[in-house]
Amino acid sequence: MDRADRRYMHLALGLARAGMGRTHPNPRVGAVAVRDGRVVGLGAHLRHGAAHAEVLLIETTDAARLRGATLYVSLEPCVHRGKVGACAPRVLAAGFRRVVVAMRDPNPTVFGRGLAALERGGLEVECGVCAGEAAELNAPFIWLQRLRRAHLRLKVAGSLDGRLAAPDGSSRWISGPRAREQVHRWRASCDAILVGRGTFVTDRPRLTARPAGDPLCRLRRRLHGAPPWPHQPARVVVDSRARVGTERDLIAHMSGAGGRWIVACGDRAPARSLQRLRSAGIACWVIPATRGGSGVDLSRLAERLAEEGLLDILVEGGAALATELLRSHLVDRMHTFVAPLLLGGPHTWARDIGVAALAEAPRLASPRLRRLGDDILCDGFLPAAAALVEEAAAAGGGARSEARAQ
Repeated sequence: MDRADRRYMHLALGLARAGMGRTHPNPRVGAVAVRDGRVVGLGAHLRHGAAHAEVLLIETTDAARLRGATLYVSLEPCVHRGKVGACAPRVLAAGFRRVVVAMRDPNPTVFGRGLAALERGGLEVECGVCAGEAAELNAPFIWLQRLRRAHLRLKVAGSLDGRLAAPDGSSRWISGPRAREQVHRWRASCDAILVGRGTFVTDRPRLTARPAGDPLCRLRRRLHGAPPWPHQPARVVVDSRARVGTERDLIAHMSGAGGRWIVACGDRAPARSLQRLRSAGIACWVIPATRGGSGVDLSRLAERLAEEGLLDILVEGGAALATELLRSHLVDRMHTFVAPLLLGGPHTWARDIGVAALAEAPRLASPRLRRLGDDILCDGFLPAAAALVEEAAAAGGGARSEARAQ
């Protein structure tokens, strides 16, 4: 693989991140045009309903510069008309000589057809450059296409001995300022934050994105039509009986600035509580309980989130919700901060997750470790999720001859 191709594709993937939190249910896509070894055009899909990355690049770059250039795009150009027109015909009309694509679009209505259209139009097409990175970036979109549910990332901040709080229940702050800043950046790039009722009632979190210096701000300002940061994600409270609707101060807390509030409850939630919440402008999702249960069916909730276009979900607590998601095999990625202190006591962040022996324990696939101040961040996909990302990268990163065969 050509080193220059990788360098420019990494730039395209970086541009794709500018749309995080705003493009879903569309994928995150970036595009770069290169001619004679120089970057002559940039583009990104910045929000759902706006121009796709390739089209934004074409419309904001001098047409003469694009003729004979190479287009690097992090996802296969589409051939179907959605809210905006198909991209492949625009790419053909722009006069590019060559198109380098990270991976095919996992959407079955597109998969391989965009590449085939470009080849039929006489362009040189290469596919598979940085396919793994592209699949990881678009994991939420892959989840929508393959599983029809949201992609869930569990964020945990604990002590060396796995405690969320001291024995007296105090928990602010276990992690340091750099770790908390990272969490705000994640909030600014996800679609929704998910918490359990216990965490919401005890901590009264605002669940807003308040990054001090989001690195994507500069990039979004540089790209045409970029809306201001930070993006505010939706805020979802799992409360099986909708009991937050019985407390005025909790309802008042949900009237503050930020993303929209949603209470996900079971079908046994009292109608009076639902009415109070809805009267306050708070959405209520009634999710049927699992057979024989009285709580919220979290698998169905993950499906409902995807149906609503909320694909990338940051789960922020607490222990009961984290445990149930892990038991249900719904956690796809872990963001675990480990602070250099010992707390002891009962407040562990995970309880019985259904592991009886060491051999049964799920291990993160190729975890990444990073130091943030005094804290260590361990980041990685759970095994099943890692396998799905790898499978999508392999299927979407075929060679040029395979694209022609579609």
